[in-house]
Amino acid sequence: MAEPKEILYDKDYSTKYDGVYFRYSRKKKHNGKPDKSFKIRYRVNGRSKNEKIGWLSDGISAEFSRNIRSERIVSIRHGKDLTKKQLTFKDAAKRYIDDHATNKSIQQDIYRYKDLKVLDDMEISNITISDLKKVHTSMRRRGVKHITYTKVESFYNRTVKYSSELNLIKKQESIRISIPRVDEKITEIYTDEMRENYLSVIEQYPYRVLSDIVELIYYTGMRRSEPLKLKWSDYNEQENYLTLRDAKSGRDEKKILSHSSIEIIERQRGKSKVYIFEHAHEAVKAPYLSYHARRMADMAGLPRDYRPLHSLRHNVGTVMAMSGVPIAIIKEQMNHKNIETTQRYIDIADGAVQEHVNNLESGLKKSSRMKLDIQKIDTEV
Repeated sequence: MAEPKEILYDKDYSTKYDGVYFRYSRKKKHNGKPDKSFKIRYRVNGRSKNEKIGWLSDGISAEFSRNIRSERIVSIRHGKDLTKKQLTFKDAAKRYIDDHATNKSIQQDIYRYKDLKVLDDMEISNITISDLKKVHTSMRRRGVKHITYTKVESFYNRTVKYSSELNLIKKQESIRISIPRVDEKITEIYTDEMRENYLSVIEQYPYRVLSDIVELIYYTGMRRSEPLKLKWSDYNEQENYLTLRDAKSGRDEKKILSHSSIEIIERQRGKSKVYIFEHAHEAVKAPYLSYHARRMADMAGLPRDYRPLHSLRHNVGTVMAMSGVPIAIIKEQMNHKNIETTQRYIDIADGAVQEHVNNLESGLKKSSRMKLDIQKIDTEV
C-alpha cells in the first residue's frame, strides 16, 4: 500500500486484509517514517470489538494481524474464549521469541530465558512472586549479581505482557522482586592460570572484533563502555594514547597504550570506518559484547561470580599495585575520580606483600641456633 500524501494520525487506514487496520504514530518512527500501530476488528455477541495487536517497529505486520483475527473468529464460532486459555510459560516464551526474531536484542533474551526454564510447564496465571524468588535465589547461589537477575525478570514480564496483548491470557500484573541494593566493592583476584586460560580463549574465539575488545580491556583496564565509544579520531598513533571522551570522571581522559594494546587497535584498520570497533558498520553494542564476554569467561573456566569484563579492569589495577607502581600513576591509568577507589588495589598488594614477608621470615629462621656463652662475652664499654 502506497503512503498517503497527507498523513492523518487519527484515521484508521484499511489494509488488504478484511478487519485489519492501522494508524500512524505522531511520535514513534520506524525506518525514518511514522510507525504504524496495527489493530483488528471482529464481532463478539453481535458487538464490534477493536483489538490492538502491536507496532510495525516490533515486527508486527498486517499479515500477522490477519492471523490473530482468524484465531479470534475461529474461537468465537466454536464457543471458545482465548482470553481464558491456560497458557504455559514455555508456550508464551516461544511465541515471544518467534515473533521478535528480527530484534537485535533477541539473543540476549534467549540467553536470559535459560534461567526461567524451571517455569516452563507452569501456567502463567499460577506463577507468583514466590516462583520468581526461587529463580533469584538459584541465580544468586551461582554467584550471579542481582542486576543480572533484574534483566531476566524483565524478560519474564515482557513475555507475559506480550501474551496479554495478543489476548492469549488475561492481563497480568508485572512481578518484581524488591531487594535493597548493596554497594558491593568486590575486587576479583586472578591467578596466573586463570589469566593464561582467559587469554587462550580470547585468542581462539571466532568473533574477532569482540575478542579484540575483551583483550584491549585485559591490557588497559578500560570500563566496558569505553572501547565501544572509541573513534579513530580519538587515537593518537604518534604518542600512543587514546582519548576517552566523556569518561566516568565527567571529563575527557587519556589512556596510555602498551605495545599489545596498539597491536589490537591497528588490527582494526580496514575493518571499520568511524568507530575503531564496529559490527555491521556501526559501533558494537554493549549487550552484544557482554553476551560474548560471558561466553568467553565460561569457556575459560572462570568462577561464575567473576564479572567477565570488570574483573579484567580490577586485574590491571591489582597487577600494577603488586608491581610497585605508585598509587598516583595507578589512579591516572585507571581513570579513578577519587584516590580512595585506587586504595583498594594497594590494600590487596599490601596483603600479598605481608604473605611474602611471612615466607621470608620463615626462611630466615633457623631450626638450630648457635648457643652463646654469655658470661664469656665482654660487656665492658
